[in-house]
Amino acid sequence: MAQLITITILAAITTTVLAIPFNPGPVPLNWTTYVPCAVDVPSRVITGVVTIVEPDLTAASCIESCDAQNYIYAGVENGNECHCGSGIASSVLQSALPSDCNFACTGDASLSCGGAWRIQLYKSPALLSGGWAFEGCYVDPPDAPAFAQPIVHHTFETNVNLFTNCLKYCGHIGFPWAGLEDASDCQCSFGLAPGVVEVDRDECGLTCPGPFGEPEQCGGVQRLYTWKNIPVY
Repeated sequence: MAQLITITILAAITTTVLAIPFNPGPVPLNWTTYVPCAVDVPSRVITGVVTIVEPDLTAASCIESCDAQNYIYAGVENGNECHCGSGIASSVLQSALPSDCNFACTGDASLSCGGAWRIQLYKSPALLSGGWAFEGCYVDPPDAPAFAQPIVHHTFETNVNLFTNCLKYCGHIGFPWAGLEDASDCQCSFGLAPGVVEVDRDECGLTCPGPFGEPEQCGGVQRLYTWKNIPVY
């Protein structure tokens, strides 16, 4: 049952918020719950943090905002705060009871958005990359794809800097393999399909403009120019 509670800020200002049972709601964009409810501290448990007070906050809206800005971690706190950052301060990370994250979200009073110094933490599927390594040029007909399923196809508004943008996109959504085809199609996967046929790298010789206009290899017609993420351990 929801109830009103009063908190004091700086010993002078009081505000009333709606306390509800813990109910974080859906987690979008393949993000995952990192800690259901954690203790936050003045130095912040999320490192490199940017905090925004949102009048229409939910955990999902905060995650979407952080994801759009390429942050790795997101957190909601105090009913109206969205925190985005690049890491977690493990030395101060401490779990709290889920019931401590009982402040209603300003965007949906049926959902919880942390509490007073209590934060719901979420993590992006993005890979922590140490770089990308060339894996080969492969035959990629529609009826026998070079990549194993599932395959994510993505088309950008322009093919300028397609090579870099494709690798970044695949890494951001958590796929360790990236491929470019026909100087326009970006593909992401978890690996190669069985029986895939490798051909000479020159057959992936169609180019697209790099960030400064220089030509970069971007695959070929039914030829997939593939790269693999080098993980950080």
